[in-house]
Amino acid sequence: MRFIHRLRTIWSWLPAFRAVAETGHLPSAANELHVVASSLSRTVKQLEDELGVLLFDRTTKTLVLNESGKTLLLAVREAMRIVDDALGVAIGDELTGRVGIAASPDLAFAIALPAGADLAVRAPALTLSVTVASSESAIEQLVRGSTDAVLLSHRVASHEDLQVVELGSWGRSVYGRPGASSPYRCVVVGEPSSQVDDGWPQSLERSIAGWVPDERSALELCARTDAVTVAFDQVALANRTVSELVRLSEIEIAPRPLVLLHRRALGRHRRTEALVDAIRAKLAT
Repeated sequence: MRFIHRLRTIWSWLPAFRAVAETGHLPSAANELHVVASSLSRTVKQLEDELGVLLFDRTTKTLVLNESGKTLLLAVREAMRIVDDALGVAIGDELTGRVGIAASPDLAFAIALPAGADLAVRAPALTLSVTVASSESAIEQLVRGSTDAVLLSHRVASHEDLQVVELGSWGRSVYGRPGASSPYRCVVVGEPSSQVDDGWPQSLERSIAGWVPDERSALELCARTDAVTVAFDQVALANRTVSELVRLSEIEIAPRPLVLLHRRALGRHRRTEALVDAIRAKLAT
C-alpha cells in the first residue's frame, strides 16, 4: 500500500508540476495558477524530494524537463484527462465541457467549423473551441493539452504522445477569373520572406502578384483582379466569390493529405471521439 501513501502525498503537487513543466518558467506558471513563484518553486522541490529524483535541468532562466520529468508529465496529462472524462460519466453526460481543435485558417474554415456546427447540434452541452494556428504551434498546444485535436494538410513524423490518422487526400486546383492566361500572375499564401510551397508546377512560368494570410483572402483578391491562386477545392467551393472564378483545369496541382492528430488514450475520451467522428462525417459528405 506504499504507492497509495506516496500518491496521496504528491497528488496536490501535480498540477503545479504540470504548469511549470509546460511553461518552463516559474513566473509564467505562477501567473497561470494565481500563486507566487516562490511558492511554486517550493512545491516542485517538495515533489522532487519525495520522489528522490530531479525532474528538471535548471538553468539561470528556465527549467528544462529531463527524462524523468518527461515521463511524469506524460502520465499527469493522461491522468487528468481520464479523471475529467470520468467526471462526465459520473454526472450522467460524457459529452459536456469543452472540446478543442486547432488548424490552419483554411482547414478551420472548410472543415473544423462545419464539423463543429454538426457536433453542436448533436451534443449541445459541449462547448467547441476552434484555434487558428501554425502546424508547429497547433502540435505544441495538443501535446500540452490546450486542445484536443489538430488538422493538418501535410504528413508529420510519428510522435510518442500522439495518434496520427491520415483521413485521405484533399484536392487542390488553380482558380482565377475567366480568361486568365499565361504568363500567370499568382496570389500565394504566406509571407514574402517565406518559401512558396503551393504545388505550382516548376515547369510553368509565373510571377507573384501578392501575398495573403489564407486561401480565402487569395480567392477574394483573384475575384477582383486578373491573378490566379492555388486553393483547396473544398475552400473554393465554400467561398462566396467562387461564382466569379473558374477552375483552370489545364494546370494540375497535386493533392495533399488531410491528417488528424490527437493524443494517445489510455481510457475513453468521449469528447475527442465525438469531435473526430464529426470531422469524418463532414469529410464523407
